[in-house]
Amino acid sequence: MQAELDIKTPAPEVTTEEVEQLVEFLEGKGWLTARQIAAAIGLDDRRLRAIAEHSAGRILSGPGCPGYRYFDKTALPHAEHAIACFESQATKMFKRAAAYRQRYHRFAHP
Repeated sequence: MQAELDIKTPAPEVTTEEVEQLVEFLEGKGWLTARQIAAAIGLDDRRLRAIAEHSAGRILSGPGCPGYRYFDKTALPHAEHAIACFESQATKMFKRAAAYRQRYHRFAHP
């Protein structure tokens, strides 16, 4: 059995300036991979994901996407595909959480 580790690395704090810089960098470009973005402006994967998450939807990325892109210049079918993937993933996660919650209550309240 693997030993449990109590290591929690907080998510990177993202500034408005970082979001604006990435949006500005992505404007006028097509899909860019994390590797391409890292080579151009030095953002690591974790920070890049955090910035995209905090962009209020301005930076499109996620399951089924070939990288990162400025949302406003994305073909709507690409955006719809990404949205559908997130919704599907969320539904699966909620179902899994519900199963764990039921099991938890059976053990916590016998």
